[in-house]
Amino acid sequence: MNKPELIKIWDLWVRVFHWSLAISVTFMLVSGNTGWMFFDWHRTVGEVVMMLIVFRLLWGVVGSGNARLFALCRNPLKALNHLGDLFKRRLPVERGHNAAGGWAVLLMLILLAVQAGTGFFIADEDELVEGALYGSFSGSVTDLLYRIHYMNADLLQIVVIVHVIMVFTYLLYGRQNLITPMIHGSMKWLSDRAIPPVTFQANWVGAVVLLVSVAIVGYVAGWYG
Repeated sequence: MNKPELIKIWDLWVRVFHWSLAISVTFMLVSGNTGWMFFDWHRTVGEVVMMLIVFRLLWGVVGSGNARLFALCRNPLKALNHLGDLFKRRLPVERGHNAAGGWAVLLMLILLAVQAGTGFFIADEDELVEGALYGSFSGSVTDLLYRIHYMNADLLQIVVIVHVIMVFTYLLYGRQNLITPMIHGSMKWLSDRAIPPVTFQANWVGAVVLLVSVAIVGYVAGWYG
């Protein structure tokens, strides 16, 4: 009988990024739709989201092997085949994002970059909350960015809902738990299967990348004076 062994799948910084982004985006969507804590925190948390996006892009260049951006760009046909395997409940176990999940991550990063990026250049209707770069463009351009910000927010909500539904579809229908590995970083692997090699980056490198990300976004956002 093959006994599963516990192997590392996600590094510390991928997990910190994931849950920090999940909390931040949840707050942004709630505050944007309901007005709860909007004037107090919406801009600040939006800037944190941009910092996290910058961090993830940099980590996608210098981070662990299964966090690299090129690892997310798989053959689209493989993504479709993977979804077919999910439907048939024949999911292969992978040490990283699957082909469909990789494209989903890229889509989420793009939408969040657009959302946070446009937020820097716009204000709310009463101009009580202004982005750090509000006024940099003409009124017509600012109005366009404002419309993009609000339309993109609706699209982002749909993608977030689909993401949550798919995670629980994998768990309940596909019998593959994607949640707990993103918490403790490990997964069970059957001993008769070869373990795919993954090069994990040192934690101190992630700390440096985080400081660089904070410095870049903090400078643009005016955090330092």
